[in-house]
Amino acid sequence: MVDLVERNADKELKAYFSALGEGNPLDYHDECLMLESCSTEVISSYIKRYRFSEKAEILMLEGVAPAVRMAYINFYGLCEAAQKFVIDHNLLPVAFDFMRMRTFDDVDYLLEHGDAQMISCHIRAHALKNDAQVKKLLEHSNSTLFNAYVNKGYFISDDIKIEIIETSNYSAFKALVYHYYRMFKAKAKKVSSFSKLTEQLQVFGLSSSMQVEILSSFDRMLVEFMLKTIPLCSEAQDYLFKRNFDAVWLKLHVESLYCLGGYRFDPENEVKLFKALAKKDLDDCLTTFRHQDDVSFVKYATPQTVKKYLKDFWLTDEGQVALIERGETSLIRGFLERFNSEHGICWQAEVALCKLNSAELIDFYIAFHSMCWEALEILKVSNPDLHQKYYRLHRY
Repeated sequence: MVDLVERNADKELKAYFSALGEGNPLDYHDECLMLESCSTEVISSYIKRYRFSEKAEILMLEGVAPAVRMAYINFYGLCEAAQKFVIDHNLLPVAFDFMRMRTFDDVDYLLEHGDAQMISCHIRAHALKNDAQVKKLLEHSNSTLFNAYVNKGYFISDDIKIEIIETSNYSAFKALVYHYYRMFKAKAKKVSSFSKLTEQLQVFGLSSSMQVEILSSFDRMLVEFMLKTIPLCSEAQDYLFKRNFDAVWLKLHVESLYCLGGYRFDPENEVKLFKALAKKDLDDCLTTFRHQDDVSFVKYATPQTVKKYLKDFWLTDEGQVALIERGETSLIRGFLERFNSEHGICWQAEVALCKLNSAELIDFYIAFHSMCWEALEILKVSNPDLHQKYYRLHRY
């Protein structure tokens, strides 16, 4: 072997390796000699037949050309001692080559001793095996590692979420809830049912007990992140009003999430929401989206907010009735001005208008539009003069 190496006899060396026979690799001394003195071609020829011993494998990591090292890793991987050597000495190029197709045998060792870049490369391709490993990642000095892990969509257990909440780990909590929010927004475009949407994302969200715990903690950062990103369960909605949360928090939640993907408060809590926002004159945020049920909105929102909403959205039949039954003349007049001779309010709203018995409003409406029979029967009793005027204007 020494003679062949000294003469640079590559062909003879390759023939020598072939003659060694299966199961008879070089001893450690000759492995070192080859790694130190032989050409890439010779080393490549050898590793096609034999694996290095543990000590030689460690020497090989930095002693051969990257292409040869990559070929060796693809053939054999790396023994555990070599893997730990890579981690301990932060051999990033070697680690990246190794992790293209393989993973470290001792992931806990990697999490405890590995460089952040090395760990990052691992979690880009592999989920961690248990909560103990996820906790190590969570407690790593580089917080971006856990955030990156969350953003990959890997499972995070409730136990880990609870620890994040109880320790007020803002960075980790923000990563959790914003990952949920991005998925929620994306899926909301395709899933029409809010219940189905939340069911699909349940594993990524916060349970009802977690939501209430965050609200009851009065931790400003946790509350703000959650209200911006997470649809609230019934228990959390109840808690908001039970503890009289300031309307600015409600406004923040509405502006970030309300009606997205069909999300709304429970009916009784939605009334409380509209009333609370209107009381502080903060209900303008309710005008930026169409309400699935606009009855509560037109009942309790401030007049200026309702007027603004009416400029962009048509009310449902039920919403029209609710608006008229509210009885505010200027609001109803502004609403009626949207209609013309070809398009009038619904017949139920015409009935409500006649029951309201505002001569001014009825006179304004019949000047350009006819009324249904049910409304006219009410008008005949409540205001005979207007009833007669109606038939002068509308003979047929």
